[in-house]
Amino acid sequence: MRKNLENSKATRHYLSVEHISDHDLERYHLGMVVDEGELTALEEHVLACPECAERAEEVARYVDTQRAAIITGGFDLE
Repeated sequence: MRKNLENSKATRHYLSVEHISDHDLERYHLGMVVDEGELTALEEHVLACPECAERAEEVARYVDTQRAAIITGGFDLE
């Protein structure tokens, strides 16, 4: 299984990029990365890259703030 992940397109992508995009970090935090190979590669990159790990935390806070705002409501639409 590990050998297949190492050779997957997603693994090669995340290991070859300098940093993961905000879009992919948001997808990760929202649980939208469902492909096992992509998920493993993304997690390995975040663990190995302090900058992406920090950005992943920032993205998580941003997404959680947006969720809270939607749930809380109280938007003045007029």
